[in-house]
Amino acid sequence: MTNNKKKAMTSAVATLLSISLLAGCSSNGGNNAPNNGQSTDGGNNGANAVTEAPVDPTAKFDPPIELTVGVGIGDPIADEFTEEKWENSEWIKAYKEELGIIIKPLWYTKGGDAAKQKMSVAIASGDIPDLIGVSQEQLASLSKTNLYTDLTDVYEKFSTPLTKQIITEEGNTALESATFGGKLIAIPGTNSAIDGASFLWARQDWLDKLSLPVPKTTDELYTAMKAIVEQDPDGNGKKDTVGLMLNKDFLAPGVAEALGLFNAFDAYPKAWVRAADGKLVYGSAQPEVKDALAYLNKLYKEGLIEKDFGAKDSGKAAELAASGLVGFNFGAMWNGMYPMQQTKDNFPDSNWLAYPIVSKDEKPANPQIKLNVESYFVMRSGYEHPEAIMKLINFWTELNYGDTTQEEFDKFLGPAPAPGHHYAVAKAWKAQKNLQAHLKVTEAFKTGDASKLNAEEKGYYDNIQKYKDGDNANAQFEKVFGETGSFRYMNEYVNNNLFKMDEFYGASTDAMKNRLKTIEQAVIEYYTKVIMGSDSIDNFDKFVSQLNKLGLEDVTKEVNDWDAAK
Repeated sequence: MTNNKKKAMTSAVATLLSISLLAGCSSNGGNNAPNNGQSTDGGNNGANAVTEAPVDPTAKFDPPIELTVGVGIGDPIADEFTEEKWENSEWIKAYKEELGIIIKPLWYTKGGDAAKQKMSVAIASGDIPDLIGVSQEQLASLSKTNLYTDLTDVYEKFSTPLTKQIITEEGNTALESATFGGKLIAIPGTNSAIDGASFLWARQDWLDKLSLPVPKTTDELYTAMKAIVEQDPDGNGKKDTVGLMLNKDFLAPGVAEALGLFNAFDAYPKAWVRAADGKLVYGSAQPEVKDALAYLNKLYKEGLIEKDFGAKDSGKAAELAASGLVGFNFGAMWNGMYPMQQTKDNFPDSNWLAYPIVSKDEKPANPQIKLNVESYFVMRSGYEHPEAIMKLINFWTELNYGDTTQEEFDKFLGPAPAPGHHYAVAKAWKAQKNLQAHLKVTEAFKTGDASKLNAEEKGYYDNIQKYKDGDNANAQFEKVFGETGSFRYMNEYVNNNLFKMDEFYGASTDAMKNRLKTIEQAVIEYYTKVIMGSDSIDNFDKFVSQLNKLGLEDVTKEVNDWDAAK
């Protein structure tokens, strides 16, 4: 990459990455030290390597070095992907030409399960490539081996200021999650935690028709839902409208969920929150959830949510939006693209808008979020140039968030035939990239000057302009990034520091691995029964006792042991 850097276009919703680095067989050759699966210094050879390396984060390796990786191939490009495309992509070429890093793929796997299995075998055998991208669970397993390099000094000396800013944009939690025994054993490939926050999506056209205010409290929301069900806002003469879209997995963030509604009552299901005594407790088992369950039970009894919601996944539940029959939805910032765009496609006069989640009182509610690290990048112990990982990530951050030319953007991250972000070997996403895109796009519309927008932002700007000119197919860009988009209230969440962060960000404890899935299943079953009236809130203490017997007591102890030790 040249010295002129430019922010590049990335996906508005970067939830799925198709290419990930995986563990696998080692390779000897080039400038790499032999890999015998053991470290001569207890996994702490990074400092020595860095001492001898030039302290220049952007310096090209000369002569070039070889770096072995394993490649996992997944949706959405698995079908069109070929090994030849990857090995000859602009990313792999640039790594060699501009960084002096020759990437050597050891294998390719397709599908998440195959990739995980390959990883497990590699770690268990002690035979891994020079660079691997792992999950938090796999990182915990690696921390108990001598396979990794301590990257503490590597990160400090070889991160550009921009890379450090990006990795710590949401605090030091990401780095802490990659630290074991005081050693930074991986570089976290960060993503946005705030983009997982819940919003209240409302059919503003129906609120206007029924002369209803935008709900700010749970009481106002109930009044609005009741009116939508009883006053025929779609004007078809039938009582077929639904107040709130809900799916059977309503504790999973995304669409047709209920997390935002629980948060309205200061309840945080599936999150670890700090109690008054300073200990961490499991949000699903705290008494605050009872008020939320009572509220949902009321909605259910009065027919404000579908009677068969418990049989519908999020996709099926979202069909209510496409059919134009639902007034409210709790969901993520991207719901303006799906499923709300389908409403606009089928009902051109419809108008979904996002608002902050409601609150039980006049105080703003706190939307829950959790640490979002897409992958942890580990360098094999004994590899001569562990600083290579930082050069790869620096390359990514400068391309995406620095100043580059349009030509460079198009080559790496533009429309086809550009390979896109899926082909990058290592990356760290900016947590507030989408929020900043919204702020810059809306400012451009206010001033009439779009010259300061990068290619991604200009794409949003152009599509919003098309919508303003009458192209309803582009309503989705306005509903997320525009002046009336979800990010206008994301900005309020950020400015008012409203997020409730999950306090546990470590690898699964032993009890979690064995029991948490059963606990979570028991939670959703009890919650669903209470909402549908086949169980009672009066049994809440009995329910919590059952969770403890299922292992919650042991999990809680281990979580607090982790909290005390970190």
